[in-house]
Amino acid sequence: MLRNDRVRTLYDVLRLPDVRRIELGWGASVIGELAGQVTLVVYAFDAGGAVLVATYVASRTVVSMAVTLGLTGVSGRVQPGLLLRRVTWLRAVFLALAALTAFLHGAPAAVIALAAASSSLAGTYRPLQVAILPWLVRTPAELASSNAIAAVLENSGALAGPLLAGGVLILADAPASMALAAGFLGLAALSLHGLAVPDRPRSAARGATRVARDVADGLTELAGVAAPGGAAILAVAQTFVRGALVVLIPVLAVDTLALGQSAVGWLTAAIGAGGLVGGAAAASLVRVTRLGRAFVAGLLLWGLPLVWLALTPSAAVAYLALVVVGVGNAIEDVGLFTLLARSASPRSCGRVLGATEFVVQAGLGAGSVAAPALLHWIGVRGTLALLGGGLTVLALAHVRRFVRLDQAMPAPGQEVELLRRLAMFAPLSLAVIELLASDLQPHEFPAGAIAMREGDVGELFHVIVAGSAAVSVGGKPRPPLAPGDCFGEIALLRGIPRTATVVADQPLRTLALDRETFLVAVTGNSMSNAAADALVTQRLTADSVADPDRHGTPLQGAASAAVRGAHGNGRSMTMPSWAAKTRTDAVECCATKASISASVRHGSWWNSASCRAWARCASAIAYSTAEWPRKPSRGSSAAVCCESCTSRSAPSASVIAAS
Repeated sequence: MLRNDRVRTLYDVLRLPDVRRIELGWGASVIGELAGQVTLVVYAFDAGGAVLVATYVASRTVVSMAVTLGLTGVSGRVQPGLLLRRVTWLRAVFLALAALTAFLHGAPAAVIALAAASSSLAGTYRPLQVAILPWLVRTPAELASSNAIAAVLENSGALAGPLLAGGVLILADAPASMALAAGFLGLAALSLHGLAVPDRPRSAARGATRVARDVADGLTELAGVAAPGGAAILAVAQTFVRGALVVLIPVLAVDTLALGQSAVGWLTAAIGAGGLVGGAAAASLVRVTRLGRAFVAGLLLWGLPLVWLALTPSAAVAYLALVVVGVGNAIEDVGLFTLLARSASPRSCGRVLGATEFVVQAGLGAGSVAAPALLHWIGVRGTLALLGGGLTVLALAHVRRFVRLDQAMPAPGQEVELLRRLAMFAPLSLAVIELLASDLQPHEFPAGAIAMREGDVGELFHVIVAGSAAVSVGGKPRPPLAPGDCFGEIALLRGIPRTATVVADQPLRTLALDRETFLVAVTGNSMSNAAADALVTQRLTADSVADPDRHGTPLQGAASAAVRGAHGNGRSMTMPSWAAKTRTDAVECCATKASISASVRHGSWWNSASCRAWARCASAIAYSTAEWPRKPSRGSSAAVCCESCTSRSAPSASVIAAS
């Protein structure tokens, strides 16, 4: 049963178009990056040996550290989808220029500089991806599944990229292999076309002081994960080993095992092959309650195989050991990145992940710089034993700390569950729901107290936590409200006074959202907006059916409340006959169309976009409590919207724009 649930969750995640875009872009990006890395390692090893390889790796990581610091500082101020697309295109351009320079027999330093510039930007993709995903998925399980999918694609790319590079190096030369890698980066950028990330809260400050403060805050929050500094320490240690391994692989392939230059690609591909197995295992085994333990287990699978290879250096052991390293890499990636996304708040996730990428790049750079010196002092076997043994000991020392972190990881709270059970909030992403949950304000009403009064100005949307409430419209009773029910949405969505009175039958506890927070969340998502419109229509229709003499049509009932509210505020209001007729047609048409199809729940155009257009059009005509707007022209009236509805043809662009 659990396995079926996981498969269903993976399927649901892959049905989300924006998740598909960002995941496919990630896979193509990894292929391009790893193909380019293998090619540049072979190119640098030919031109200057292990020292030049270390120079290439170190130079790209130093620049990448500066880039990720900047990313950490601006993550809350820019649209992440746009930033991701532009950076990925820039990576493709730099690597294409490196290929052209190598083809023209330019200086190796120029080739390495351009390739390092491309690689230095590679570290931006994963933090941006992890920061974006919570805004695209809806539950913690979907978040874990999306990271598992990313791990599978990463390791598929880590297999395909080196294999492609190795094959091209045999059949052609380094410039051709670099050009192929640049093509995959261009494909990654193309796959991101159309990526739409929901708007999120952004900081307005842009000064250098504020950027520096954000960087410091990101590093501080990272240090607090498995405090003191457990996640950061292990991330640096693992990437130190990884950076050293980039330098060690060509030495192993060419000098120690005498397998030839093409084996650099095959050995690197072995890590990717293991990653495919690890990614599948992570998708099935890594749960949101065991993220810390998964991270530590992945690190052990990094360290122990290197010790084995140090003790018995042979081609077969090298391939098998690196396959196991790939398994560990996939598991620790899913564990760490999901853990960080769950530990950080949606507002700070970008800077925390930027800080993580900074320490990752620091580890890579330090490991690549240290590798030549270690090779000189203790040789290949000694270096492998030191790196693998050291990482294993460090991971074991942190096991208890990460077990405690797993046990303390908060499950989705009551507030999240309350919101998720409401149809209008169900389509919203996990990040948006958690932000809304953090903005909920508790309210308590003793028995007999009025929680909402008909005709008053509406400022809050309420969800009942405990107790029950009686509802009346014009003094006549309506169905009562119980825990999990909501009230107050009509006045906020339609811009009219309260249409009903809600009185606590017994001590009543609610959680409330203010007008702006509620409207931004609900109207910013098409399916949420459609569900909210359906609820409003249902409630107004029920009122008109219960008291047709008082309300006439659903919209007439709402308009009557608007008129009563205007009179209560000392204003007199007269509704012209054209407005009454148009608003009646528009809302009755919308209600009729919504009632004859359940497609409103699936976002078909004539139940979501068009219904919202009719509702806004009717609102502009009839819901204003200040004054009735002038009669609209025939091309943009609610009556035309209604005609489109009844004919089942889409409203014209002018109608939608006008409404």
